[in-house]
Amino acid sequence: MAWRPKYKQICAICRKNHVLISARGQFPICTQCSMREISKPIEDEKYRKMFDIDQKLYEQSSFLRSIKSNYLRFGSLSEKQVETFKRVAAELANPELSKNNAPAEAVAAGPAAAALPAKKAKTKLKKPKK
Repeated sequence: MAWRPKYKQICAICRKNHVLISARGQFPICTQCSMREISKPIEDEKYRKMFDIDQKLYEQSSFLRSIKSNYLRFGSLSEKQVETFKRVAAELANPELSKNNAPAEAVAAGPAAAALPAKKAKTKLKKPKK
């Protein structure tokens, strides 16, 4: 993913706090307003257990807040969303474990290399002679 400049914009709900955003089309909502939005009760037992994590993790990660907000808005999540939510919540709860799960090549090359995909070697095709 390419680097994008980040800038502050006023929260669209409370109009008091500033939010750090990186895209023009991104909806600016502060942590306090989004925490208030996701504090609604959950009826389904399966999802209630899944979303029962520490409040500090929700405050740290806008990704976790957005997944819970999507569940409250639409009433369900895809399997990939559920898997990713569980993985990210576990990584945030135990940062030491996430370092152990990183590929050996990425750890040896440094943290910047883990985010970049490996480059493929270019092969030249030879034209047949006439």
